[in-house]
Amino acid sequence: MDQVTIDLMEELNKFGGHITQIRDAIQFKGVTSEGKLFKFAEEINNIEPASTYAYVLDAVKRANSKGYSDSEVVDTLNNLQDKNQPPKPEPQPEPNFDAATATEIPARQFYGRSDLEGLLECPNVVKVGAEAFVGTDYNIVKLPKAAEIDKDAFRYSNIKVLYIPSFVWKDGNLDLGNNNYPKYMLNKIVVADESVPPSDIGIYRVEFEVYNHNETKKWDIYSNVWKAV
Repeated sequence: MDQVTIDLMEELNKFGGHITQIRDAIQFKGVTSEGKLFKFAEEINNIEPASTYAYVLDAVKRANSKGYSDSEVVDTLNNLQDKNQPPKPEPQPEPNFDAATATEIPARQFYGRSDLEGLLECPNVVKVGAEAFVGTDYNIVKLPKAAEIDKDAFRYSNIKVLYIPSFVWKDGNLDLGNNNYPKYMLNKIVVADESVPPSDIGIYRVEFEVYNHNETKKWDIYSNVWKAV
């Protein structure tokens, strides 16, 4: 037997080994084979292709290109509303809300109440729900103990002076404007000393005054540090 024949036999043996591995792999997936190549090919063609979800993978790639990580995409999918369940009803305001004794301002408590003006002071409130003040016209709101405040609690409100000295304000955890402009609708805010207000205040609203809890320090909107008053 010449060398060419020997080499050819070795290649055929390798090929046979590959076929056996492919057969075993497909059988492991639940596909049977009679060992005939044409039947094998037919069974492979009948396997549902993984590309069924290719468009989903493409969407994930597009999300990645926009700065979203895979885990963020997964979190979004996991938190999708169940279409098989009826939507949750919108939160309703507390009809007997008493500013003097309340410890919480529920979500949407004053939503759309443009008739509410002047001063609102809630000395015992420690928590403020989502969109609690959207659309209200209170001029001054004082919540000295409120430390847990939803990001959208004051969005779209017309509050001019806000006292929340127990709340640690950091970039991104409090929306004080609307989705476009102006980004900051307040004239003055009082927050906790540990606060680090957003660095873009000097760009959007130079007249916006930010003070620490007892107003002994004022936030310098240009150098982004607290300075004694």
